[in-house]
Amino acid sequence: MKNAYRNFLRKYILTDELSFDARVFNIVCSAGVVALTVSVIGHIIEQSAWQLMIIKAAMVISAIMLFFISNSYKAHKVGAVCAIVGFGYIMFPALFFTNGGITGGIAAYFVLTIVLIVLLSKGVALIVFVTTHIAVIITCYVVQHLKPDYVLPLNDFQRYADTVISIVIAGIFIAICVRGLSALFALEQEKATAAGKAKGDFLAQMSHEMRTPMNAIIGMITILKQEQDPVREHQGLRKIEIASSHLLGVINDILDMSKIEAGKMELSSEAFSFRQMLDDTTTVVGGLIEDKEQIFTQAVDPAVPDILLGDEKRLSQVVANLLSNANKFTAIGGRIRLQATRGEDAPDGRHRIEISVSDNGIGITEEQIGRLFTAFEQADSGTSRKFGGTGLGLAISKRIVEMMDGEISVQSTPGEGSVFSFYVLLADGVKALGGKERVILPDEANYAGKKMLIAEDIDINLEILTTLLAPTGLEITTAENGRQAVERFLEADGNFDMIFMDIQMPEMDGYDATRAIRASGLATAQTVPIIAMTANVFKEDVAQALESGMNDHLGKPVVLPDIMAKLHEYLA
Repeated sequence: MKNAYRNFLRKYILTDELSFDARVFNIVCSAGVVALTVSVIGHIIEQSAWQLMIIKAAMVISAIMLFFISNSYKAHKVGAVCAIVGFGYIMFPALFFTNGGITGGIAAYFVLTIVLIVLLSKGVALIVFVTTHIAVIITCYVVQHLKPDYVLPLNDFQRYADTVISIVIAGIFIAICVRGLSALFALEQEKATAAGKAKGDFLAQMSHEMRTPMNAIIGMITILKQEQDPVREHQGLRKIEIASSHLLGVINDILDMSKIEAGKMELSSEAFSFRQMLDDTTTVVGGLIEDKEQIFTQAVDPAVPDILLGDEKRLSQVVANLLSNANKFTAIGGRIRLQATRGEDAPDGRHRIEISVSDNGIGITEEQIGRLFTAFEQADSGTSRKFGGTGLGLAISKRIVEMMDGEISVQSTPGEGSVFSFYVLLADGVKALGGKERVILPDEANYAGKKMLIAEDIDINLEILTTLLAPTGLEITTAENGRQAVERFLEADGNFDMIFMDIQMPEMDGYDATRAIRASGLATAQTVPIIAMTANVFKEDVAQALESGMNDHLGKPVVLPDIMAKLHEYLA
């Protein structure tokens, strides 16, 4: 008997598998069954009216049925509604008229029902239940006032049973309140502790992830100032390039995660070459793979259409993330394979493109896999310390894949390697491409005779941009703020073929400068392409740039392929 009681408590009251509300309902039903059983036995001994004994027996059976139904199907809220309706709206009047009106037991019963209503219902349901419950009680009072003979008097034993029920139900009520408050306090304390620890760990990790490449960049620059050997200079510049790319990746991950959490991440839809996208992506990650002397292979199913319609950059981001992880967690000389195949097309005609990245690295356990795609987490706490990383990449990749109506998964064996696979649904992009050619390198384009105005207030940014554009033959005029950009445009009588416009500048920002140029009245004021060149990269920032009169948007830090693509689009 003792063991059965313990097992009952562990299964229905103390278990963490049931929610707190479910356990409260179990306590209420269990105690109610005990109190009602005692009352029924007493009425049988007393040989009370058969109508009363039937009502009490029905209450016991109902409580038992609700308990097992709600726990068998884990639908305790459905059981709670039945309890409120059955006990509160039907049994309450029956007890009221057979037990001398409002007595101790009935009052306690009323309180218990209210506890159930408050704990197990919210919003409109709470208002409906409470209102109906109060209406039933008021109706009973009105009937008692108009027809006092309808209320049967209590005998001595009924008073005794009523007292027992009152004590039991009052005890239940107190126990529920104490247990509930304790549970809520413990839960909130646990959440606060976990949130504080997570915030601290994340900030510490981000500080490490940002300071490490910055330290490499600053240190290597100091070394290169004194270096005379061209070979070592080239090696140093390569290390600066890798560290800069890592730092930019950390910043992008943080910004992307903030977009996801704010619900502001959106995908573009443009025609692109799938194979070219893979080649570009593997070229970017290829340096890291070469540094570890890893064996990299790539296979693309001929059935995969080359021209697809979708967000090339975001798809490339997912592939690059998986390749970077494979590189990071695979030893020197290890193997990495990228494979792309075509699955069965979707009913709407979109192509199912399946991509997998496999490696023979350290692998992942089943337990660790469950945390992989959660933001700010990695496979284990030692991963970030040993291999680095923000813990955001896979969470971002998962969201991107889902936005492309796909799914990402992983299969892994510890010590043997991992296979990350995902599929996306993309439309055929042949028609959308419209015969456009891709433009990649500046020395492949010749814009001699074309004039460009660049408005940028940071000297080093201006120097980098003009240096990158030097091979194109463009005649470049510069301005260090928005007001000067307007002046340069007016001085040249609007004789510019294109304008790169920074946004955050002193004296006049890029938005106002664009409006002033558009309103200048010169012949080219309305037609000259003005491209925003800014670190403001959220959707609302792009919209604001277009609203001010700009034609397009380039996010900082700008990369050469993107710059060349804009030149080709507006100057070719």
